[in-house]
Amino acid sequence: MTQIDYFFSPVSPFTYLAGDRLEQLATEVGARIRYIPFDIGAVFGATGGVPVGQRSPQRQAYRLQELKRIQVKTGLPFQLHPAHFPVDGTAACLTLVQARDQGYPVDQLARACLEAVWARDLNLADVAVLGQLLDSVQLPRSLLNTRDEARATFAAETDEAMQRGVFGSPFYVVGDACFWGQDRLDRFEDASPTAVQIVRPLTGPD
Repeated sequence: MTQIDYFFSPVSPFTYLAGDRLEQLATEVGARIRYIPFDIGAVFGATGGVPVGQRSPQRQAYRLQELKRIQVKTGLPFQLHPAHFPVDGTAACLTLVQARDQGYPVDQLARACLEAVWARDLNLADVAVLGQLLDSVQLPRSLLNTRDEARATFAAETDEAMQRGVFGSPFYVVGDACFWGQDRLDRFEDASPTAVQIVRPLTGPD
C-alpha cells in the first residue's frame, strides 16, 4: 500500500480549504495517509518563511485575494479574518499526535481543528475548545493530558518535516516526491512512478 506523508498545520487556511480531497484520493486508490502535524512557526523560521503579519503589504493583499478565490471554488464556509488568528496551534498538534499514536483515527479531529479557526471563530489555543472538538468527533478528553512522549514526537517530526523539504502547509510527500499546497493534490502524477500510480485512476488518460 502506498503511503502519503501528510505534513500539516491545524491553523493553516490553505490546509482548511483543501477540504477532504486528500482522504477522498486515498480512499479511491487504496493509499494510506500518515498524518503529521508540525510546528509551522519553527519551520518558517528555519526555511525562510515569514509570518503573515510580517509580510509586505503586497504579499498580504495577494494572500487575501487567493484565499477568496479558493473559497469560492470550494464552497466551504470560511472567515477571511477569523477572530482568533494568528493562534498558537501547539496544543492542537500535541492532541493530534497523541490521538494518532494511541491508535485513534485523526482525520476528523484534524478537520475539526481547522474548522474551529476558519469557519467557527473559535480559539484553538483554548483547552476548553479542544475538549469540545474531541467530544464532537467522539474521542476521549484524556488526550488533552499531554505526555512527554508526545512533545518529543512533535519536536522530532517537525525536524523530520524540515529534513524532508517541508516549508509550508499543507505539504504532501510520496516517496521522494514533494507537493506543496492544496492545489497540488492533482499534480502527484507529474513527479514519480509511485505518484503516477496514486493519482492516475482519478485523472484518467492524458
